[in-house]
Amino acid sequence: MVKYTYMTYLIIGNSPENINEKILEIIGKLWEKEITKDVLESQHPDIHTIESKNIKSIGIEDIKHLQKEMIFNPYIESVQIALIFDAQKLTTEAQNSFLKTLEESSNSTAYILITDSEKNLLQTIVSRSSRVYTKETNIKRETQNIPEILKLDLIEAFSQIEKIAKEKDRTDNLILDLELYYQQLFKEALNQNRQTKQICDNIQEVLKTRKRLEANGNRRLLLENLFLVLTS
Repeated sequence: MVKYTYMTYLIIGNSPENINEKILEIIGKLWEKEITKDVLESQHPDIHTIESKNIKSIGIEDIKHLQKEMIFNPYIESVQIALIFDAQKLTTEAQNSFLKTLEESSNSTAYILITDSEKNLLQTIVSRSSRVYTKETNIKRETQNIPEILKLDLIEAFSQIEKIAKEKDRTDNLILDLELYYQQLFKEALNQNRQTKQICDNIQEVLKTRKRLEANGNRRLLLENLFLVLTS
């Protein structure tokens, strides 16, 4: 099986037809074979779907039920997949529980969240997901340009980092920008059959820095080190 850097996908769109197209495309990549719409209409043992009884929200009990289903190894395919429709309905409590699931998931488990807007999801979930836009939302998508910090020389960059590191929100936003930037480069490299090792290494460095920041590491030193690694 091809190992993908991201095993969580966030499909953003409104058209059911276009959403299903993207779901089938992702499942096909994960299972490394052509997938037809029949797989969504049948009860495939390696596809799990959240079906909330509450039409207004998806709560923590729904997530716990999904977690129980996902603890087993895949039955048929190399990867088992969880589909969460209307992910914008996930309560904050449910999202925090789901985040723990993402952090502990393996390469044989993938999650596909479907939403009409990513704004209602925790930034930590969005940043850990590969965002996929359907046809009708492509025109609204902003190109993920190279983060400004990577355009600066060493002295300028360290000066900016000193200011950014004073605020947790600015630090988190910088990490997110870097992650999304390298995520986009990774997708483009895959589509063009180019080497992805350096990009993957950079993504891992960003993720490593985030974990150290979450463990209350020195923000300035960690960002400075990350800049040196990414620009070396």
